Amino acid sequence: MLTRARFWRRCRRTIPPQSGSRNPSRVRARGNKQWPPMPDILAIQFSDYGSADVLQAKRIPAPVPAAGEVLIDVYAGSINPIDWKIRSGMLKGVFPAKLPMITGRDGAGVISAVGEGVDPARVGERICFLAARGVGAWAEQIVLPAPLAVKIPDSLSFTDAAALPLAGLSAWAALVTAAGIGPGTRVLIHAAAGGVGTLAVQIARARGAEVFATCSARNADYVRALGANVVIPYDTEKFENRVSGLDVVFDTMGGDVHRRSYAVLRKGGTLVCLSAEPYEDRGTEYGVSVKMAQVLPDPQALAALLALVEAGRLKPVVEHVLPFSDFAAAHRLSEQGHARGKTVIAIRPAATQPRATAAAHG
Repeated sequence: MLTRARFWRRCRRTIPPQSGSRNPSRVRARGNKQWPPMPDILAIQFSDYGSADVLQAKRIPAPVPAAGEVLIDVYAGSINPIDWKIRSGMLKGVFPAKLPMITGRDGAGVISAVGEGVDPARVGERICFLAARGVGAWAEQIVLPAPLAVKIPDSLSFTDAAALPLAGLSAWAALVTAAGIGPGTRVLIHAAAGGVGTLAVQIARARGAEVFATCSARNADYVRALGANVVIPYDTEKFENRVSGLDVVFDTMGGDVHRRSYAVLRKGGTLVCLSAEPYEDRGTEYGVSVKMAQVLPDPQALAALLALVEAGRLKPVVEHVLPFSDFAAAHRLSEQGHARGKTVIAIRPAATQPRATAAAHG
């Protein structure tokens, strides 16, 4: 069994620790030898529910990959609404946090070490990932099951790659897995300028669907440029006055938007929901199917999304790139809503560089 101590002894440099080390308490003696201190990493975590002010940057022990796992040097992580909803306690009845908890679900980086049973050739591979719930991504390093680390194109920066996993897999789970959209499908996508919506519009168009979209008036031209056939500004008109007889509605909003969406579907149509908040299922009343998108780490679907990116048919939309030190500001931006695409934090200096050589500068 590869313990943490054995792992770092295997990886340590042969240079002994110098006197005056910043962390002498972690220098370990064995016989006549002094091993260098086992490294730690910086992570963003919270120990209590509350506002973004409860987030703290903490030094924690560096993780070690077990059998079947990879160690990832994380270059960028993204913020998703689920992150601040869990942090605030809004969803503690549905997704209770095991405190202290590292925030974040998805990111991108470089595989720096592998556990037993993983191909050593993967070391140095540029990847993105969606971690399982409770495994925080906003840290300098993370360990994950090897299949969850999916290789990214050299043309994609870490910041763009970090914006893709959770938002992209949410759109894929709703439109492809749950609704099965294809050529000619008439689909309405709510909140089309947001992190999930910008990707949903592009995925639907790539699959040949006819796309109707709601967004604010200021984002109408932007969403149209993403590929939406019809854009309905929610702040100037009601979508039910513009569309009817649709095959699919993708609801990321819940509440009043959810209730009004039933009426625009044809008999036998599908309403796919993403919101984690409770909703009233009126499918029988309207003669439609109501489905909840099941968003889980899915390496095959993530690889399919990356193939669309490489083919130029899908582009992650990043409105803000913040330094790692602005972790609380990233949460606050997401809570405010109305962003175009995603907010991403750059955890390492080379996060915005597109090529594999960027790893040398991290």
